Amino acid sequence: MIRGLYSAAGGMNATATQQDAIAHNLSHAMKPGYLREIVRFEAPAPSSEMVGPTPTLHTDFAPGTMQQTGNKLDLALEGPGFFAVQGQSGPMYTRNGVFQMTEQGRLITMEGLPAMGQTGPIDIPPGTFSIEVLKNGAVIADGIEVDQVKVVAFQDPHQLQRIGTSYFSAPPDAPKLDVAPNVFQGCREVSNSTVVQEMVQMIAGVRQFEAAQRALRSIGDAIAFNTRPLNR
Repeated sequence: MIRGLYSAAGGMNATATQQDAIAHNLSHAMKPGYLREIVRFEAPAPSSEMVGPTPTLHTDFAPGTMQQTGNKLDLALEGPGFFAVQGQSGPMYTRNGVFQMTEQGRLITMEGLPAMGQTGPIDIPPGTFSIEVLKNGAVIADGIEVDQVKVVAFQDPHQLQRIGTSYFSAPPDAPKLDVAPNVFQGCREVSNSTVVQEMVQMIAGVRQFEAAQRALRSIGDAIAFNTRPLNR
């Protein structure tokens, strides 16, 4: 086995995976609540024939910055936790607090998923004039508390499974944190991915890929030279 050949090919494969993640981050850099994907490189086992690094995909759970919108149905969280919403197959969690209201008064996400309160989906009484959401998540409709926004935090958010762009599901036995909600009305959390940051990493990735490609070509040329038939 020519280890350098495998090492260069493995490096190209790992860098390609990283570039895919960066491209995904760039395409969602303007989506509220989006948490960027990051690639970590793990060294292979000593007995492995593929001596290049093994790429694994992870989520960066660092919060994005808050952006004031003035929209009463835009909510943002400060500190750990996720808004709970009702998915088709069970509860899902998101940092995207851009909500809207149906004609029947139900609070839903932009994708149409009901926002969950402590007693179920949050329903605003028809004809409500004023909606206020307190920092503890209490939903006040015309001065009367109708529910409380359900905020769930996890001891290890890396156990969550990404669904789509800004939603996550949790294992049934995932340990939760007992934290007090810290909700801000009229704000949204922007993505923790920035265009400048991702472009810098993409340029660096292109250079890494090209370096591995040159190494692979050089090794291939050396093999071809050493195995060519001798002239008699």
